[in-house]
Amino acid sequence: MDIFCRTITDILYVIEILSVCKLYLGLKERKEDKYRYVKVFILSVSTSLFIYQIEDSIIAFVIHVLCIEGIVFICYSEYMKKIAIYALWVLIVVEMVNMLSTLMINTIGNVMKCNNTFVENLVAVLLALCIIYIVSIFLRKMPENAIRHIEIRYMIGFTIILLADVMVLSLMASVTLEEMAHKNRVLYIIAYTSVGIGIFIQLTAVILLLISRNMYREKEQIIKKYLEEQIKYYEYLRDKERETKKFRHDIRGHLYFLNRLKKEGKDREFELYFQDVVGRVDELGSSVNVGNDIVNALLSKAYVEAKKKSISMTVTGSFPGKCNVSAYHLCTIFFNLLNNAIEAADNARKREVWVVCQYTTKEIIVEIGNYFCEEKHLDKENLKTIKSEKEYHGWGMNNVKDSIEKCKGLIDIDIKKDKFVVSIILDNKGEEEDKSE
Repeated sequence: MDIFCRTITDILYVIEILSVCKLYLGLKERKEDKYRYVKVFILSVSTSLFIYQIEDSIIAFVIHVLCIEGIVFICYSEYMKKIAIYALWVLIVVEMVNMLSTLMINTIGNVMKCNNTFVENLVAVLLALCIIYIVSIFLRKMPENAIRHIEIRYMIGFTIILLADVMVLSLMASVTLEEMAHKNRVLYIIAYTSVGIGIFIQLTAVILLLISRNMYREKEQIIKKYLEEQIKYYEYLRDKERETKKFRHDIRGHLYFLNRLKKEGKDREFELYFQDVVGRVDELGSSVNVGNDIVNALLSKAYVEAKKKSISMTVTGSFPGKCNVSAYHLCTIFFNLLNNAIEAADNARKREVWVVCQYTTKEIIVEIGNYFCEEKHLDKENLKTIKSEKEYHGWGMNNVKDSIEKCKGLIDIDIKKDKFVVSIILDNKGEEEDKSE
């Protein structure tokens, strides 16, 4: 019976590890391996039975750690170094969460004089597993993989807080159990359980606080970018207006000189000068205008950047006169998607980017497309940044999806051969229209 309880406990422990990896860290599963969970089950059971026979606790611990590392490697397909670090951190966190729940169950068992170590450990693991899933419910509204973007120093800080909580709960049990439990068992159980629940609530609040802090920093950066792009756009318009005035001032001279070349029969000089003037006119008329100042600013900036990199960028269509989508969400969507498109096109054989804007009475439809290097096989379900500063750039597509969701919109990513197309539908109904419906 003891061996059975211990084996079941170890299997539940492995489920805890995999749950944290999936629900909290969002690690990419090896879906191509259909038998990965069968392998995990066999490995966890055989390791549990093997460790049960070992008397040396240090050797048993090393085998336990190696087993967890192997299980995470079997189930997830991240970089090996990253997997090893994540597995070790998850192991530490889950171990301490189990210690918290074990302290609560053991203390209650001692008070009630119902002592069975293996059964108590089984109940404690079940309690810890429930807590892991309950806390994950509060994280569902957060961006996907949000915990993975928390800085390492804060993750270490969270782990230290968790360790301190374990020590506090353990100290409370050792100091107060004999003195207070015999006086009023029910009151002691309620008080001790309340402290334990309070600790788990505190840990949940810390996680949410760290994620919210990162989200706030990310939004602050996007707003800063938006303001910078607005300033650049107005400077761009000012410079364009200045160049236009200069050209208008000189147009009579250009026309006079062209007329003179034509009369003198200098056809080659005429053609070269004429093409130069036409090119100048085209350059002055290359400003982007889709009927929305914010989008114009972002498109104009992207247009200039694409031109510098010899990338052909075409913009067609327009926005509605009354746009109910917030400036923040427009900036988030266009800034990230245009940057991604230009970056991909810069490494492609066909150096082209296109933007199509359309709208109906209630919706705004946007298509942003580009060609990319055919050697790179993209997975639209798991798009990742290739930039060096992953701490800041890894959130781009997640922020786009988050903004689209808040705009009650839809996003579709289509990848065919060397063509990458993002199609977006944004809800453009105002609050009054929503209420009327």
